[in-house]
Amino acid sequence: MTNTPIETRDFPKQQAASMVPAKGPFADSWEQYREAGWLGTLKLPKLSKKPVPAGFTGDHGEFPTDDQCALWALTSNANIGLRMPGNVIGIDVDDYDDKHGAEQLAILEERWGLLPPTWVTTGRGFGPSGKRMYRVPDGKQWPTQIADDIECLQYRHRYAAVWPSVVADKHDPTKTRTERWYAPDGRMSDRVPTVDELPELPGSWVTGLLTLSRGSKSAPNASDFPAKVKFPASAEDCTDWFDHMLLDRGSPGRGNQNSLSVVGGAVQSCIKHGLPFKLALAIALNYEGASGDPQDRAVIYDQAARMWADEVAKQRDDLTEKFAEASGFLEPREEGIGYVTLSDNRFGKAEEMPFGDFKVLATSVHTQDGRTVWTLDLTHKSGKVFEDVEMTHEVLSSTQALRRWLQGYRCSLFFANDRDQRGTAGTRLQALLESQNPVDCRVVSYLGWDDKAGVFVTFEGAITADGIDTRANVRPSRDLVARGLISHVYGFRPEQETREVLREVLTFHDETVTSVVFSWLCAAVLKGHLKRQSSQFPILVVEAPSESGKSTGFSSMAYQLLGSKLAEAGDSTPAVLRDSMTAHRGAPVRIDDMDSIAPLLANLRQVTVEGYSDKMGEDRRSTVRNKLVAPVWLSGEGVTAVHEEKAIKDRSVLLRMPNPKGRVSLKDPMRPQWDDIQDLMARYPDGLSVMAGTLVQMVLRHAGRVDEFKELRGASGRHADKMAILRVGARVLADVTQDEAHAKRVDEWVSDQIDTGAENAMTLKVIPAAVKVLGVPSKPVEIDHAPHFGIASPIVFREAPGQADHAMWVNITNLAEWWKKYNNGKVAERTETGEAMAGQANQLGMKGRRAGERNVDWAQFNVSKATPDGTVKKVLYQRVPDDNAARVLESLGVEIGADEEHNPGKLNAAQIAAIDRA
Repeated sequence: MTNTPIETRDFPKQQAASMVPAKGPFADSWEQYREAGWLGTLKLPKLSKKPVPAGFTGDHGEFPTDDQCALWALTSNANIGLRMPGNVIGIDVDDYDDKHGAEQLAILEERWGLLPPTWVTTGRGFGPSGKRMYRVPDGKQWPTQIADDIECLQYRHRYAAVWPSVVADKHDPTKTRTERWYAPDGRMSDRVPTVDELPELPGSWVTGLLTLSRGSKSAPNASDFPAKVKFPASAEDCTDWFDHMLLDRGSPGRGNQNSLSVVGGAVQSCIKHGLPFKLALAIALNYEGASGDPQDRAVIYDQAARMWADEVAKQRDDLTEKFAEASGFLEPREEGIGYVTLSDNRFGKAEEMPFGDFKVLATSVHTQDGRTVWTLDLTHKSGKVFEDVEMTHEVLSSTQALRRWLQGYRCSLFFANDRDQRGTAGTRLQALLESQNPVDCRVVSYLGWDDKAGVFVTFEGAITADGIDTRANVRPSRDLVARGLISHVYGFRPEQETREVLREVLTFHDETVTSVVFSWLCAAVLKGHLKRQSSQFPILVVEAPSESGKSTGFSSMAYQLLGSKLAEAGDSTPAVLRDSMTAHRGAPVRIDDMDSIAPLLANLRQVTVEGYSDKMGEDRRSTVRNKLVAPVWLSGEGVTAVHEEKAIKDRSVLLRMPNPKGRVSLKDPMRPQWDDIQDLMARYPDGLSVMAGTLVQMVLRHAGRVDEFKELRGASGRHADKMAILRVGARVLADVTQDEAHAKRVDEWVSDQIDTGAENAMTLKVIPAAVKVLGVPSKPVEIDHAPHFGIASPIVFREAPGQADHAMWVNITNLAEWWKKYNNGKVAERTETGEAMAGQANQLGMKGRRAGERNVDWAQFNVSKATPDGTVKKVLYQRVPDDNAARVLESLGVEIGADEEHNPGKLNAAQIAAIDRA
């Protein structure tokens, strides 16, 4: 039984939270270590490495819990020690005073190969001495002593005092040293290494250490010798069966009357330890042979054989009662986490043996593509629970596959006797899972519409147009909550109340804005239905100035009505946002005021078509592929630049949100509308998600509107698709609110949206930047300083020879060269190089000398700077289609007059900023 100190058991987390942690190495660092995967964080005394708290080391010791660590953190100046995880060892080399670990390590490296650089913890500075950390196979028996001055720190033996522990010198207590971490390159580290980033111990070292563990011998010490035995004087002094054998031959207590005790004890002991009958018989015969009046050998043999048979039958009955076939002959261990099983030993006798160091609970099972898939809660020996883990029948069909699968969760399978008549490890585990009676239910990795079940999946149940479907065999994975990807609640209120609240929220901003946004949100609920009609679902891009209500007020309430418990969009890393895009198919991922959208561009392209994103698995070797299913709502002050990304523009709807300041209450014109917003928030202190389930149900009731998609689309192409999705959503919104104005309003807004067709990075991003910085020269100029960079003007605005109308002319080579220098060499290879922009020009219908007409599609203009030999340089320009040119100038607020000239010697504000940037 584990010796856990009473003061650390079941320590209430809230009690620890109410007390202020002390300062010191343990208090300052234990959370960092546990976040990095070091769960064996132990409190050590001030300025010392020992003693360690009882019950947390050795084969049966536990790992401390967060609560226990929080309690220890209340101790001032306590040092911190690390007990090794099961898959980590520390090679502790001592090379100081009269210890020569470095020489011994060199000998071992000659034998087993060089050790790879790794993380080292030591208080003696970077050098030979220190504990070198490596990942190793879990569950192995490692030697405690590798060489005279090299020890092995491991799960069952030893621990390490680590940074920021301060340890007193054992020779001079007035001197101290601080334990430090050193990275593999030898530099002192300013962080705690994670367990996953430790290198693996080479296979030759693993084999060598395991061989050393099996073959090593230690000299006996005083504690290895047995206690002194007192020989009994008579049978009355005997307490155990073997005591009778210690009696002197002439003792009156020794004789035939005690033979049954000796024979029975020998039989029981041999059966218990898997020893043969021959040994029990030899013990009995030798005992009788020492008697003054021995019984016949045949009598002793009959006694032993009869007792052996009785004991085997008894053992069989006991084991059969303990191990049931229905549960796969698996039973929980009496101590710790894991299972034992029933198997035949090498003598063909049934006995109890270890099975594994994990626990499983089947929460559901379903059939997928003809394969049985079990969903489990898998408990690691440390107590950590992996929720909603999927195990397929392929894993159970092979003991080797099952062992590999478990090792992925740092669990071990000990059973290996596939020839046992009771079945393989997988057969036994499957029987155990079936005995737990899991529900026949599919577990999906997202909320929202599920095509297969035809329901909107939530943690509250499967929502349909008629309410909650209690018979739907699908549920979301609890891992979504554990990973912090979902914070949604779908409550139910009366439909009339939900409709009235929705209609009120729709008045909390510009009416066109609210209609467009909520049309998109209604379409998001029906995303699964729309995917059958359209190849993509657009991103909602909301451009809004500061204090426009893009994060609070209407936007926040709209987000809550779709189920979110969060009042506002939070700050998230690209990795978190990517994972969030996999978690909900019917409510948006909000990205608000992100510094740079560049890290998300690839995922944003994929999310509109429900594509995939790959990331590294937990084992740091495998690749996990996740489907991106969420609608995305992107907002900010500068999102127009984001929208100009070709990949985003084709896949998004751009909505400009005006400032709502000055809006008055519709209930009382004498007060601001913000008072109405505050009143509504006060009426629903838990947020508007309390009626989100009802709203989803109401939207699903009008899913038939999706059939109008083709009629509402009219033309083909991405622009037509995304506008039709909005129009479908608007009609659903009109049905839910019983207000047709929303459909009319959105139709009018859609009619004003221009299909930019083949617009691309060149016309959306590069040319506008050049116009903004270089101005609008009517003839090419070549100026050596920034922002011209000595490049002949890449863009010219002038009439073609023989024509009166001004046009935009571009030299693609010069434009690409200027753009590269303007961006300090950082350009997108896919869209912003000369070759890429030449392809974009071709898509726009621009023509050059070969295919185009001179002075119509292309023209040559003289550069207003003579070459060194006095000749005039001529540059060929291609004409930008007039519609595209007009949109560029309109977006920049630039007008070109017939007689307007640009003075290249006078700098505008954009040019000055560009020079500062260069």
